[in-house]
Amino acid sequence: MKDLVDNINKYIKIWVALFSNSLTRDMEFKSNFIGGIIVDFVYYGMHLFFFSIIFSYVDSLLEFTKDDVIIFLVITFLTDTFYMLFFSGNLMKINQLIVKGDLDFFLLRPINSQFLISFRYVKSYTLLSVLILGFLLLKLIFESTRDITFYNFIFFNFSFLMGLIIWASIDFCISCLSFWFKNFSTGGWLSHQLLKFSQRPDTIYTGWLRKSLFTFLPMAFITSVPTRTLLYGPSKNYLLGQILITLFFLFLTRLMWKKGLEKYESASS
Repeated sequence: MKDLVDNINKYIKIWVALFSNSLTRDMEFKSNFIGGIIVDFVYYGMHLFFFSIIFSYVDSLLEFTKDDVIIFLVITFLTDTFYMLFFSGNLMKINQLIVKGDLDFFLLRPINSQFLISFRYVKSYTLLSVLILGFLLLKLIFESTRDITFYNFIFFNFSFLMGLIIWASIDFCISCLSFWFKNFSTGGWLSHQLLKFSQRPDTIYTGWLRKSLFTFLPMAFITSVPTRTLLYGPSKNYLLGQILITLFFLFLTRLMWKKGLEKYESASS
């Protein structure tokens, strides 16, 4: 048990060092730092505008009212921002690292290579977005006409974390396909298209597509289930499904990484 705790503390310290290094790099290019923040808020504004058009014709999306959808969107933005903070600067580069053989530099480090490839770079500018969106979400919760209890909020945070892990795991698995395809630059496009399903409330989907989003293409677990947990309270079926999907994809990332490394042709090959 002590060894496990020591190992966790070791990797936390490593991540803090990586974050410090990334922050220093980002602050060297302040215009790019500010530009990243502006782009994020343009992205948020476009989504809000899209749903404002929808609600100019309808009053609700089944049980999701307009206020509920606003909360859903803020949760979607928070998920996207946390993904950008931790993973975006890393997973999108895996294909390039494999193609050029630069993955060697990650494999030679005396730490877990999957950890390093996933967390090496941190997009520090997103911290401001996290603070703003977090404050906005709390404001919407207090102003909501629904009975959102502290109990809901605790389970929401757990569900939110699992949704983030599911997204990062799916993206990681898609990126690892480069080991087999040698150059899978379209992986980013595929990931982006799949992600679009998570950026719409699950209530708009019906039939086989809805079933797919709660099973083998689990995009509804990324933001819709956390939103439902916050608004309506925890559901055993949704949370159990989310836990099982999270564990499955974490296992799949580990499996694909190990199998992929066996096929990797390094720069020295």
